[in-house]
Amino acid sequence: MQGTAWWMSTLAACSVVLLATAIGPLLIRGSAATIAKRLPWALTLAIGVLLGDAFLHLLPHAWIDLGANATVLLAVCGFGLFASLGVLMRGAGDRSRRQMAPLSLWGDGLHNMGDGALIALAFATSPLLGIATVVAILAHELPQELGDYAMLLESGITPFRAVLLNLASGGTVFIGAFAGLLLGSAAEDYLSWLEPVAAGGFLYLALFVLLPTVRRKWRGSVSNGAWRFAPAILGVAAMASLALAEKQLGVDHGHVHAIEEHAPTKNFAPWTPR
Repeated sequence: MQGTAWWMSTLAACSVVLLATAIGPLLIRGSAATIAKRLPWALTLAIGVLLGDAFLHLLPHAWIDLGANATVLLAVCGFGLFASLGVLMRGAGDRSRRQMAPLSLWGDGLHNMGDGALIALAFATSPLLGIATVVAILAHELPQELGDYAMLLESGITPFRAVLLNLASGGTVFIGAFAGLLLGSAAEDYLSWLEPVAAGGFLYLALFVLLPTVRRKWRGSVSNGAWRFAPAILGVAAMASLALAEKQLGVDHGHVHAIEEHAPTKNFAPWTPR
C-alpha cells in the first residue's frame, strides 16, 4: 500500500488499538469495595503479562535482530532507566505504590510507539499483513491494558483520571505510526532497539514494583495461596499461546516480514504520486 490508502489504513488501525484502553474500565468497575477486591487479581495478571511479553516476545525478537550482547546490554539499560526513574519518584509512603503509575505509563507508551511503527510498516507491505498485525497487537494489548488500568487505580488515581492517562499513554501509538509513515522501512531498524529497552523496563516494573505490592495486598488474606498465582500463570500462558499462534500463522509480532527496500515505504506524502 501507499499514498492516502496507506495513511488512512494505518491511522484507522491505530485508533482501533487505542480503543483497547477501554478494557480496564469495562472489567474493573463498581463500588470502591468491589474494585479493591478485583485489583490484586488484575495486578497479579499484569505481572504474568509483563514477564511473558518481555521473555517470550520482546527479548527473543531483539536477540535475533541485534544479537546476544546488544540485547542484554539494552535490556540492562532499560532496567536501569526504569529503576532510576523509580528512585527519583520515591518518597514518603509506600514506595511501590508511588512508582507504579508513572512507570506503567512510560513503559506502555514506549511499547505503543513500537506498535504504531509496526502497524505502518505492515500496511506498507500489504493490507492483509496490516490487519493480521493489528489483530496480533490487540491480543497483546487487551490483557496489558487491563493491568495498566489496575496499576493506575492502585497508585491512588481516580478511575476517571486513570482512563484519561491510559488514553494519553495509548495515544503514543500514533507517534510511532507517524514515524513509520515518514521513515518508511528505515523505521524497522529502530524497533529492534526499542524492544530490549522496553523489556528491561517491564522486568523492573513486574518484579520490583508490582510483586511487592501484590505480596502486601495478599498478606493476611484468607484466599488459598496457590490460587493467588493463577492470574500470573494465566498471563504468561496467554503470551506463550500468542507467540505459538503467531509462529504457526506466520505473523510475527515485533517484525514485519517481506518489506522490500524499494518503492512501497518511500512515499512519505499522504497522496499517490503521479
